[in-house]
Amino acid sequence: MYIPDDRYVWDFWLIPHAGRYHLFHLQAPRGLLDPEMRHGLATVGHAVSEDLINWQYLGTALGPGRPGEWDDRAIWTGSIIEKEGLFYMLYTGTCRAENGKIQRIGLAVSRDLLHWERHPNNPVLEADMQVYESAEESPFGELAWRDPYVIFYQGTFLAAITARRNKGELKKRGCIATAYSDDLVRWRVGPPLDVPGGFAQMEVPQIICYRKRYYLLFSAVADWIEDKAIPKLTGTFYALASHPLGPYSYPKPLLADPEGSFYAAKLIQTFEGTWVALAWVRIIDGKFVGGLSDPISVRFKANGEIEVEK
Repeated sequence: MYIPDDRYVWDFWLIPHAGRYHLFHLQAPRGLLDPEMRHGLATVGHAVSEDLINWQYLGTALGPGRPGEWDDRAIWTGSIIEKEGLFYMLYTGTCRAENGKIQRIGLAVSRDLLHWERHPNNPVLEADMQVYESAEESPFGELAWRDPYVIFYQGTFLAAITARRNKGELKKRGCIATAYSDDLVRWRVGPPLDVPGGFAQMEVPQIICYRKRYYLLFSAVADWIEDKAIPKLTGTFYALASHPLGPYSYPKPLLADPEGSFYAAKLIQTFEGTWVALAWVRIIDGKFVGGLSDPISVRFKANGEIEVEK
């Protein structure tokens, strides 16, 4: 496992390039009085590996913006996609002036995955209050608009985003919002994905395609689950569809248990063509860890379900 001595590691995103896997992950100093303090101190770390097991840390890829800017408090989860030889990172930002209560999405661009420049149009993507919940309405006291995961589908970039609807039962408003762009800079916000079940929040989404089936992954803690058909576990869940926008099937656990040992898992296709899961290690023996798991073997069954090696 990748568990640095000096810092916590949690939500992550990954892009393979030139024979190496480039891992970007949230990080904060290890040894805080309370691990929950890490959220207000988060920056983006960068590590590389040839086997998804042994990681070389390359330092901080992206930190908070300058004082007074929209992202001057902390940088949260994002994703990277390549376009015409450039790498585009969508990331979540919050600011000190709002005490971190409003989440927005910004863009950073790189030629080499090492040096990143913020786009001058930042923030490039904000919630539409006609569809999504404001901080004042939310029982969490924040405007949820984070964790953008970007794919390219039929000539358009599609972003899946952690959000909450502005209608319906408060405990069931958690959703995955959508946004669309032709150039990764100008975005139009769409409606939530069609996913059954009731969640207060659905975090760190991922959409992949395997043999003409689309898989939506997201994470939740047990207290956020309000549907009796879904096990009250903490971890990562998945749902299936024939189209990236759904409608999706009822979510099932992928890596989830009562303690929440793993969180924010992602499915990764290796250079060899096999599929594995990676997740950040949340709890071991009742203690917070903050590290990255080794690859976990997965198998796609004929009926579309995913079987995870225990």
